[in-house]
Amino acid sequence: MKVTQYFKNLWQRIRHAILEIYKANGSPHEVALGAAIGAFWGVFPTFGLSTPLVLIMRKFIRFQIIAAFAGALISNPLTSPFWLYTSYVIGVKLFPSDVPFDYKNWYNKLPDFGMQMLVGASLLSLVVSLLVYFLVYVIKRKLLISHDLKQGL
Repeated sequence: MKVTQYFKNLWQRIRHAILEIYKANGSPHEVALGAAIGAFWGVFPTFGLSTPLVLIMRKFIRFQIIAAFAGALISNPLTSPFWLYTSYVIGVKLFPSDVPFDYKNWYNKLPDFGMQMLVGASLLSLVVSLLVYFLVYVIKRKLLISHDLKQGL
């Protein structure tokens, strides 16, 4: 597959995810919570486990599941290196480590800086999910108000 085709497909997936959140049924809170939960597991380095984790959480918390799946697309081959490195930087700021981050074999060094990655990823995921929640909530609420005004309610 050509690189340009790959980016075109990726852009279409992201656009589709945004449209799914836009069209999602449910209260602004349910949709925003779903998107935030998806974003949390998307940013947290779960490497393909975000969907099962979202499904498990759905058994305990009420949220819009489609918005959660769409929110998980915040992590993709373009953004994953950024999320990993940012997690490392945050973790090392809180718990200093002399082990440098290396994209090619970072997973081999997890025993040396795993705690830093876990703490950094947890904090980064929390902050990103909170930002996603408030952004989606405000947008969804404005869309509902706009829709109600158009309907004459």
